[in-house]
Amino acid sequence: MESAQTVIWPIPPFNFDGTVYVPHYFPTPDFEWQPNVMWQTLNLDGRLFGLRMENGGVIDEPKIRLTVYSKNKLTPNVMGRVVNELNWSYGFSEDLSEFFEEFRNDKFLKPVFKRWKGMRFNCANSLYELLIISIVLQNATVKRTIQMMNNLFNAYGSKLKFDGKELFAYWNPEDLNEVDEEELRASKVGYRAKMIKRVSEAFARGEIDELKLRKMNTEDAKQELMKLYGVGPATAQIILGGYLRRYDVFDLKGKFWEQKILSRVMFGKKLIPADEITDEFNNRYGKWRGLAFHYIFTDLFWRHREKKIPWLEKEIRM
Repeated sequence: MESAQTVIWPIPPFNFDGTVYVPHYFPTPDFEWQPNVMWQTLNLDGRLFGLRMENGGVIDEPKIRLTVYSKNKLTPNVMGRVVNELNWSYGFSEDLSEFFEEFRNDKFLKPVFKRWKGMRFNCANSLYELLIISIVLQNATVKRTIQMMNNLFNAYGSKLKFDGKELFAYWNPEDLNEVDEEELRASKVGYRAKMIKRVSEAFARGEIDELKLRKMNTEDAKQELMKLYGVGPATAQIILGGYLRRYDVFDLKGKFWEQKILSRVMFGKKLIPADEITDEFNNRYGKWRGLAFHYIFTDLFWRHREKKIPWLEKEIRM
């Protein structure tokens, strides 16, 4: 494969591992992480890339060495488009200094900042890919979700070999145009086959413009997303927060798992009403409530990764 290198300079403070890897996201075969290095694939407008991002800096002087692999020539224009997409996916160019300053003494965030100051939202997937993930997550255990995603990659994805790795890249929505629901069901996705088919058709027909969506205000973007088959308020909120990077988006309605975990972490109780937790985030963190949730929630799972937390282990297995 062809390869080219460049350097990305995130706005400090920036935490590389905390940004590129999220411990509570279920694993998919399109990426591999180890401390200070992330390998992933990227399907950008139908062209497939292999990426290696390596941490070359520190929190207050961040630097990322990016190597891009492709079967075709990597022109400066192509490299620029890849870097721009990564900037969007990982928020390298976001200035979060106001957030860190405002909540430097916050009861819940102060200890998290000591470990993960500079962490950003992570959404390495395109909107289409995120919707596929949202579909296979519905009414399924993590184990079942992983099985479905692996089956879909094996049936419709492409394998890329680069930098000593072999990872899958996502398919294009158009690739499923000639695939009927029964064939999709062979990937053992069950009733989700209809949703995958309908969402793929919508993207293949160009019914949604990702770049335009990124520029919309939050409410308009939400309404636009909910025009898509199978996208309700809960899925729209996931997209608004993660993919569209709206740090003010936070609502626990319909998120019982997150509600139970935050009840423990913030209130020391087994279950607090979702409205009460939402009000606490609104009052305490205001326009930063979505990012504050990400910090508190993600830190818990990093700590669990380092040393098992018994009550959380029990919740994960449910």
